[in-house]
Amino acid sequence: MLHARILYIAALLGALLFHTYYTGWFSWYLLMLAVILPWFSLLCSLRPMLRLRLQADMPSVCRLGEPACLRMGCAEKLRLSPPFRFESVIFDCMGDTACRQRIYLSGSKTAQVELPTHHAGAYVCSLEKGRVYDYLGIFCFPFNLPALGELVVLPEEIPPEETPSLTQLTAWQYRAKPAGGFSEIHDLRDYRPGDSMRDIHWKVSAKTDSLIVREPIEPVRSQAILSFDLSGARDTVDRTLGLLQWMSTWLLSQELSHTVCWLDPESFAPQSAQITKLDDLEHLMRQLLHTSLRDGTPSIAHRSFPAADWRYHIGAARAEVDA
Repeated sequence: MLHARILYIAALLGALLFHTYYTGWFSWYLLMLAVILPWFSLLCSLRPMLRLRLQADMPSVCRLGEPACLRMGCAEKLRLSPPFRFESVIFDCMGDTACRQRIYLSGSKTAQVELPTHHAGAYVCSLEKGRVYDYLGIFCFPFNLPALGELVVLPEEIPPEETPSLTQLTAWQYRAKPAGGFSEIHDLRDYRPGDSMRDIHWKVSAKTDSLIVREPIEPVRSQAILSFDLSGARDTVDRTLGLLQWMSTWLLSQELSHTVCWLDPESFAPQSAQITKLDDLEHLMRQLLHTSLRDGTPSIAHRSFPAADWRYHIGAARAEVDA
């Protein structure tokens, strides 16, 4: 510690000056004490300095606005724990910024750092520049710091002002069910070598004088697109991700697989993700929360999707549905 070293140098110079003008035994004793004291402190502090271990605890995921903190303290209870310091670093992946805080601890004291949860995103936490000091704070050595992890702040689900209609997603076409199996809907076709005898429609075959097979078919749903703009202020991005989370979850509850489309903020290249289950949505959300935002990212609102029968766009200003 700088102030401890400055104080010791001042005390040593004072003892030396006192010994220069006063040659009695006391001045000599005081000078020797000033010289030996730091080394004696180092000798007494060396064992607990080498045994020092820091432990840290933090959550891995939370919702937007929920309180979360990083707690740190000595992992082992020492009778006379030496003072130590380190820096906590919190890196915001979406904002591409880092927040540093220097922390001093000693003894059984613990430190608590509030983690940012006011915006959705991924926050990578780490500890750096660990130094442990002797009891006087003059000598210091580096010590190992524990690896932390990251905090994923999930957006709060926001329902749209009006729930969009899904009438455009009525199944108009059918296809043969892969690998056959049970189906309430069947199509009739001529017998092919390899077809099972159980699938033959004997009544129709008798009328047509040829083998007719009942082939199970299933409806082919139209393609649904969810597009959004990953741009704007952080409050706007929080709202966009909240709408995306709600809309995608709602479509899955309607048993509708869909495709999510957006533009990458760095390359402006179109990106897409197929969502068929909640795990796909969770993976996509974590990917988006690790994406660094950039100014000037264009909107995907005017990009056409000819193969889509239904599209819902979440923009920075409003959300709209296209047939």
